[in-house]
Amino acid sequence: MLDDRPEPITASHDPDRRLYDEFEPIGPGSLAGRYLKNFWQPVYRSKDLKAGAAKPLRVFAQDFTIYRGRTGNAQVLAARCPHRGTRLSTGRVEGDSIRCFYHGWKFAPSGACVDQPAEDANFKSAVCVKSYPTREYLGLVFVYFGEGEPPPLQRLKIFEDESAYLHVKATPRGCSYFSQLENGVDEVHINFVHAVSSFADVGFTRDIPEVVTRETDYGIERAARRGNQLRVGHCLLPNVLFTSVVDPIASWMQHIAWRTPIEDEKSTSFIVDQVRLSGDALKRFIDAEEEAEAKLAGLPSPDTVGRAILRGEMSLDDVQDRPDLITIQDVVALAGQEGMIRHRDMLGRSDRSVALLRRVWARELRLLAEGKPIKRWAWPEDICVRTETVA
Repeated sequence: MLDDRPEPITASHDPDRRLYDEFEPIGPGSLAGRYLKNFWQPVYRSKDLKAGAAKPLRVFAQDFTIYRGRTGNAQVLAARCPHRGTRLSTGRVEGDSIRCFYHGWKFAPSGACVDQPAEDANFKSAVCVKSYPTREYLGLVFVYFGEGEPPPLQRLKIFEDESAYLHVKATPRGCSYFSQLENGVDEVHINFVHAVSSFADVGFTRDIPEVVTRETDYGIERAARRGNQLRVGHCLLPNVLFTSVVDPIASWMQHIAWRTPIEDEKSTSFIVDQVRLSGDALKRFIDAEEEAEAKLAGLPSPDTVGRAILRGEMSLDDVQDRPDLITIQDVVALAGQEGMIRHRDMLGRSDRSVALLRRVWARELRLLAEGKPIKRWAWPEDICVRTETVA
């Protein structure tokens, strides 16, 4: 079991508690935005970015251009051509470069302008756009938006097991990335928000959990015991949930979810589930997922449904048969928090993981604001999560 160290439970014990209200704003110049840009962030599913295609990209309340070159490399550049401000995402991909739709200025992956059909030959040498380092890993496109040389991209060996199938999802959410992050470390909400769900189907909501948590070199380690069931997971800081989830076909799966901020109150969960099935069982899982996606394609989004429930126009009983019920349940809980003042929350003993997350985040934002070194979270490559029966 984890070391249950004494720790502040309520916000009033944290001298940095006023910084709690700096967690949501993520636009240019914001503390949280500046902090998160020190780390690689996923912005796209690899399979959704086709070779030769350019797309607009919105993240950190800013616009960018993302495209995949003809040789297969994903690239991210500034949103607009510096000539007359047209969006580069409307341009044409040529090789690994992109040519502006308006007047044909062409930009290399480095951001350098390499062709200007209607200008003097020496003019282009003075023109460039901002380019951002990209990497692809686990079926996701990662981008480094910070200054200077990017740090190494953190890796997790358990997800690199070629014998397992990776199910990769990108789920838009109408709430902040930090609300999602807090929700992910909150074990007790499962017993109530997800009282009707796959968690309940396996008896995981029967007992209120006893939660033990602590800060580590990689983030936060969390153990929750419900009767004889123990679930150990992690928050890989700054904004990643690593835990186990249950599926009717695949049983318990390793589940990692990056919470990428889009706007102050809008985010995307980039999720990778490790499915340890093969043969007919794996085919049943994939078929079930494809069937669910096809069904959801013709239905209102989870955010639309959740907000209708909050307005009293629907109830959760109306959506019990939707494949994304768990997501809708979370939307109802998190969208219902809008307008809250985080540093005034009344946290109790069961909120120790949330309290620790807030305290650590506030400390790091204070260090950043003071120009001091922030903690460089080091994820162990062999880290994993587990759900097991104990005596």
